[in-house]
Amino acid sequence: MSRFELIEQEREAYGVRISATLVLSLLLLIAAFRFWPAPNGDVPDIVYDARAQELIQVEDIQQTQQQARRPPPPRPLTPVIVPDDVVLDEPEIELTENLPINDLGDDNVAEEDGADVPVSGGSARPDSGPRAFRIVEPEYPREAQRRKVRAEVVVEVKVDRRGRVESARIVDRFLLKGRDNREREQVALLGYGLEDAAIDAAQQWQFRPARESGQTVAALTLVTISFGA
Repeated sequence: MSRFELIEQEREAYGVRISATLVLSLLLLIAAFRFWPAPNGDVPDIVYDARAQELIQVEDIQQTQQQARRPPPPRPLTPVIVPDDVVLDEPEIELTENLPINDLGDDNVAEEDGADVPVSGGSARPDSGPRAFRIVEPEYPREAQRRKVRAEVVVEVKVDRRGRVESARIVDRFLLKGRDNREREQVALLGYGLEDAAIDAAQQWQFRPARESGQTVAALTLVTISFGA
């Protein structure tokens, strides 16, 4: 018998075995369904309690739109009377005691040596001296700024009965040195246009005039103009 014939016989035997196995499996399944014991038809005596069940009812909620209300108008502010004159923090001002004014009867012009200016109708020492309420900040010259010159100029101003500056002259000049400008060096000339700037600023100041016995009088006072301080 050739090898080819042996292979053909094995294939035929394999097919027969597979077919027999399938038939046997089907027979076993049929027998299982056929002879399986039937379930007991008695219904168990069980009482179900439906009270524990919670019924949820879903309602169809209609969407509503709430209109935004306009905020109430703000309460009117209480008017506050503010004077037109605003006192500036800079430059720093040092108002010294008023210089005495002698009653000589005639108007005299201030001298350059720093002497007091007699004013007609005035008194040696008024009850209240001039008080500055409008302060003009001096212009800081560019050259002084570039060289970082820090200085103070003491200016004597003559305030008339209306509180305006009639005249102004420089009585002292100081260079500020050290930390926080605590060191002051008195000099004869500052230069860089600082003196002119101090005079121009002082002449634009406005004061509440001095008073003597309830009447406004002319008076002298000293103010200090600072640069770079």
